Amino acid sequence: MKTRVIRAGEGEILGPPLGCRDRFLIDSKDWGGSLGVVEHLLAPRAIAAPLHRHTREDEFSLILEGRVWFVADGEEHVAETGDLVFKPRGEWHTFFNATDEPARLLELISPGGLEEAFRVMDTASDDVDLGPLIAHYGCEGDIDATLPIIEKYGLTFG
Repeated sequence: MKTRVIRAGEGEILGPPLGCRDRFLIDSKDWGGSLGVVEHLLAPRAIAAPLHRHTREDEFSLILEGRVWFVADGEEHVAETGDLVFKPRGEWHTFFNATDEPARLLELISPGGLEEAFRVMDTASDDVDLGPLIAHYGCEGDIDATLPIIEKYGLTFG
């Protein structure tokens, strides 16, 4: 792999404009599986994913713009621009933008591979059962446990 610059706005962007869009920056397959990097673009009042956990990867979220709420193992946290949030594998979590302004965060995934699950979710039809699709990536989700969070903050998947 050669040195390269990925310019602002470059990279594949998938996902609903009124939800969580994903800007794919580094695919783990290009780095021997060691790292994946995705920028999450959260619309106002958008939740990125149902409460979920993954068994193979740790995630590190650097807040680039706005405020982002995280629910992890039943506890709520609010992170602001410049904050770094660590989401270890095996921990139930979700994140969302509960404000009326957009938010952005840089997601570092180690080891990589989970970014491919984001691609699957971003391109799936609304009527598809995501459970079996994300299970392939060592993930499971809990939409029923997510509904109270959606209701409390008036959130949408877009």
